Amino acid sequence: MMKLAVFALLTGLMNPAMAMEAPKGPVILTVTGNVNAEHGQEGRVALDLALIQSLPQHEIVTSNPWVDKPHHYKGPKVADLLAALNARGKTLTLTALNSFQIKVDWERVQKYEPILAWQDDGITMRVRDKGPLWFILPLDQYPELKQSAFTDMMIWQLSAIDIQN
Repeated sequence: MMKLAVFALLTGLMNPAMAMEAPKGPVILTVTGNVNAEHGQEGRVALDLALIQSLPQHEIVTSNPWVDKPHHYKGPKVADLLAALNARGKTLTLTALNSFQIKVDWERVQKYEPILAWQDDGITMRVRDKGPLWFILPLDQYPELKQSAFTDMMIWQLSAIDIQN
């Protein structure tokens, strides 16, 4: 089963639109708007943790205003998720479980390669620990990110992304 998932992931990354499976576990992220994936209805894709983990994983080691020292965050690059879903757009509206929203100018932040962290210092994040997903920017690697215009984008308990032109 794992080999099949890896094969599907690799062939999906070679194609602009990834053939993602339907979620088998609890949905932790819904992506809407300009997406065209092979499962779900066009314009809406539901993802569970296993699907998020099936994407290539990356680590960002950084401090941020909400922790006392640098942490190791792990998750897929947002760009990889967008490519896998054949998503196109200039604006991402990120929504948290509590309905807090922030609009992100994707062209402005994509060069920093933000991730959707599901792991913090080796531990799968729970809702009470800012999980299940946290939009993480590498603040320590790019000093220009250490301003509220960017730190405000680092939404935790992320539950939805809407992609628009």
